[in-house]
Amino acid sequence: MTSYDFSGVHVMADVYEIDRDAVDDEALIISGLTRGINRSGATLCGTQVKRFSPSGLTALFLLSESHVSVHTYPEQNSLFFDAFTCGSTCDPVLIVEELLAALGPCKHRMKVVNRGVEEARHAVNLALALR
Repeated sequence: MTSYDFSGVHVMADVYEIDRDAVDDEALIISGLTRGINRSGATLCGTQVKRFSPSGLTALFLLSESHVSVHTYPEQNSLFFDAFTCGSTCDPVLIVEELLAALGPCKHRMKVVNRGVEEARHAVNLALALR
């Protein structure tokens, strides 16, 4: 039986002052997040997108390591981003970096939370620092 560390990295970002066309461009957002997932080293298992009328979307990405989600608010030129990855094999910060690059000029606040037991958190920090 394989044993896995009870650890992970949770990244949350509030992104605002996004160009109106960019924040409501499903293809742009999905491709930016997909590039970020690939760059991060995570394994994408599936994607689900829900469009809202007249605008906006929620997208969920199922990862072998956990998940990524984005919720857009075009009327506010804003979105919420969330990614959690278990273990130390991938870096979810790279996912939000690719999304920000795809969106173009905008502002954001990002919070990174190491989760799990203390020993596991140190292992995640070390693994990410050695990349």
